[in-house]
This record gives sequence, structure tokens and C-alpha cells, in this order.
Amino acid sequence: MALKALTQNRLQALLTLSGMSVGVAMVVIVSGLGRGAQLTIERQIESAGPTQITIRSGNYRPAGITAAGDQDTSGGEQAEGTVSEEQLEDLSGNSIANAAVERVRNRPPRQTNYKTPATPLGEPELRMVRALENVRAVSASVAGNVTLEPTPGLTARIARVHGFDADWPEIRSWKIAAGRPVSAAEHKQSGPVMLVSQSVASRLWPNVSPLDKVINMGGQAVKVVGTIVDDPDDAGNVVPSVHVPLALAQRLLNRPTFDVIAVRTRSVGVTSRVAADIKEKLRALHSLPQDTLDDFRVETQGVAAMPSMGMDPRLARAVHSNVTELEQANWEEMARSLRQAGRTFTLLLAAAAAVSLLVGGIGVMNIMLVSVAARTREIGLRMAVGARMSDVMTQFMVESITLAALGGLIGLALGAVGLMFARHSLHWATAISPSMLILAIAVAALTGLIFGYGPARRAAVLDPVVALKSE
Repeated sequence: MALKALTQNRLQALLTLSGMSVGVAMVVIVSGLGRGAQLTIERQIESAGPTQITIRSGNYRPAGITAAGDQDTSGGEQAEGTVSEEQLEDLSGNSIANAAVERVRNRPPRQTNYKTPATPLGEPELRMVRALENVRAVSASVAGNVTLEPTPGLTARIARVHGFDADWPEIRSWKIAAGRPVSAAEHKQSGPVMLVSQSVASRLWPNVSPLDKVINMGGQAVKVVGTIVDDPDDAGNVVPSVHVPLALAQRLLNRPTFDVIAVRTRSVGVTSRVAADIKEKLRALHSLPQDTLDDFRVETQGVAAMPSMGMDPRLARAVHSNVTELEQANWEEMARSLRQAGRTFTLLLAAAAAVSLLVGGIGVMNIMLVSVAARTREIGLRMAVGARMSDVMTQFMVESITLAALGGLIGLALGAVGLMFARHSLHWATAISPSMLILAIAVAALTGLIFGYGPARRAAVLDPVVALKSE
């Protein structure tokens, strides 16, 4: 009935649909551009800041420089704050609650003992890290030299086999130069495939494509399925490195443990906090007493970039312990500022979209008022044969919502076309989420409900006698 009623005034309905569809299209385009801008900002933050954490077994640093993340005065002790003797007790001799005093009283014993041998990294550590919050990707790796079996056309006799997990390419930002990456099924089933860097490929197979080449190692024929842009880790290595699935590397090297567990956090603002959580969880997992130093190393990119060899241990301790909080404060502030800028941009565009929806809603109200005026006799006839006020209101509300929903569907199509044009022609960053599409339809229907209520109410309160006399 609603669709039939709308076809009675086709030109007016079409114009109203146009207004509503433009409003919904604006909502879709605004949400797509805003989401794309936000994702672009987050990617820029991640590329500009350190989001990697490296975990290794063993701790070979002296006790004087291992307090990374603890505020230090460069004298080998944690900074507790300045406290005068008068602050320790009041006039009655009672203890005074003071944050610095409480830290001194509750300070754990100095860590001077070492756990030997250190606990190797294995599956328990990997599962623990994957369960932490704010962790986007986790991958274990193992590396070692393997003797190659004689292969026609291959002069190398030793290769450094690097086993990596499925998330390693994302953590290390690998880019495929030719071929394909290792699939998830090949990682799970330890498939006999490998990746090589472009420089290694040119050394092993000069002037020949390395794809589908086979290297025999440990009684296993491993095929090259892709090449990657040169990895900085491979630079300067005399022994060529090949990258294979982690389980295959562990079998070839006969090592069930891991050398490194690499972590990529969700943003630079949480990297230091995630590193601190990893350290706390690993100490509990390894059952380390309070007076025992870590038997592992947890380093963020910022801390790892600070060399300590040849430096006075007290200075090194101060630098390493304070750089963590400096790193966190700087990147959190930058991330907060950029995200605020992105939200402001999105809100400005949303305001423009709201104006377009308002115009579309006024158009819905206009055509519904015209429809009520043109169908006054029909309304009176319906009420004369028993229609209640709620029935008349429902009839016109359904017509209004149907009109707005149809405009919303057309607006979705127009918005999708607009975003495609922005992406491919203007090269703008765009992103669409299904929830935003559902929200756009819901907003269109809500607009029809709000702006259709007045005309529906006007039709429902008509006097049947007066309405029947209307021409």
C-alpha cells in the first residue's frame, strides 16, 4: 500500500528520493573517508614509531645496567624521590603515608643472583605472549647453519636456515618481490618451501630466476616459492640465509626451542607497557625469586637502539632505564594528537552529512504533507468504516519510512560509487565497514520516522465528517 501510494505522485517521490539518497550517500562517503584517514594516521604512527618487542633467552648484561624501565639516578639505585627526615614521622612519632616513603619501605631486594642455565624459550612462552592485550602479531623464530647436499648448479655448501612463523612477515614488514609468500597451510604442515632475499638469490643463482629452484638439506628437498626485498638481517652475511617454515627449521636443526620471539604491538603508545607486562609474566612463568635477575631479555626498538658497550655501567643503567618512559611519553603524546586531528576531521565531515540528511528529511516531510492534503477524502472514508487514529498514523508512518529507506538504499549505491572514485581517481584513503552501511540505512529509516511523524499525526487527527466533505 505504501509503494502504491508513493507511485501516485511519482515526480515528487523521485525528487524526495534524490534528496534522501544524497544525504545517505554523504554519510557513507564521510564514514569511508574518515575511517580511511584514521587508518592512514595509525599506519603512519606505527611506521614512524617503534612497535616491535624482541624476547630472547639468557641475560648476559651485568646487573648494573639491567634495570630498563625503572627510573634511575645513574648511581645504580632506583630513584625514589626526595624525602626529608621530618616526612618520615609526625610529631607523635607515627609513620606518615608518603608515596616515596612507601616505595622505599616496599622496595624488593636488590637483584644480584643469576639463574643458570637460563630457561629456553618454548611453546609456554609463546602462548603467554599471544594471550596479552594490545598485541597484534607474535612470531617465534630459530636460525642455524645447515650443510647442503650437492645440487647441480648450486655452488654453496652451507646455508643459514631461518625458521619463521606466520606473523613474522608482518612483524618484519617483508615485501614479496616475486613469487608468493608461504601459505598458512604450509606453516602448519611444515611444508618444504622457502623464501630467499633478492641478494641471496643473485648469489645462489646468478642471472637466473630462483623461483621453483630446489635445495637439498638434511634429506629434505626445499623449493623456492618467492623472493623478498632484501632483509636488513641478511646484509653482510657470508653464509646465505634461506627462510623456511618454523617447524621445518626446527626439524632440520633438531632444536625444539626458539631463539627469538618477536612481538608487534597495536600502537606505539602501548609498546612500553606491553614490554613491562611480558617481563612480569615471564618472571612468573620461570618462577624467578625477587633477588634473581631475569634469565631473559625483553627489548623494545627504542631500548635496543641504545648501545651500552664501552659505556660506564652507571651511565648505561641510567640511559637504559629512563629511555623507556621517555619513549612512551613522546609516542603516546604524538599518537594522541594525530588521532584527535583525525577525529576532528571526521566530525567536520559528519556535520556536512547531517545537513544533507536534514534536507532529505525536510523533503520527506514535504511530500508526506502533500500526500495527506491530496488524500483527505480517503482518510475520512477509512475512519468512517472503522479505522482508528493509530491505523491512520501507522499507514502514513510506513509510507514515510519506506520512502526514506528506498532513498537510503539508493544512497548506499551512490556512496559506494563515490568512494570508488575517491580511491581510484583521487587516490584518497578509504575504508568501509559493514556496521557503517547498516548504520546508514538505520539513520535513513530514523529520518523518515522523525520527519514523517508530523504529517502522520496531522492525518490521524482529522475529523471524519470534515474529511469526507473534502474534494
